[in-house]
Amino acid sequence: MTLEQLRMFVTVADLGSIARAAEHLHKTQPAISIAIKRLQDEFNLSLLQKSGNCVFRFT
Repeated sequence: MTLEQLRMFVTVADLGSIARAAEHLHKTQPAISIAIKRLQDEFNLSLLQKSGNCVFRFT
């Protein structure tokens, strides 16, 4: 886990969208998705729930 991965995750959770987070962080959407996937794999759990174009945090 890196601080960059955490920053990406928090930005996606706050903005509710991978696309908006990518724009905000000046990253590509695949880079954001890969970072979150790696976090999920590392902790062996789902961090976000997707619904269409929106992303929802698990509470």
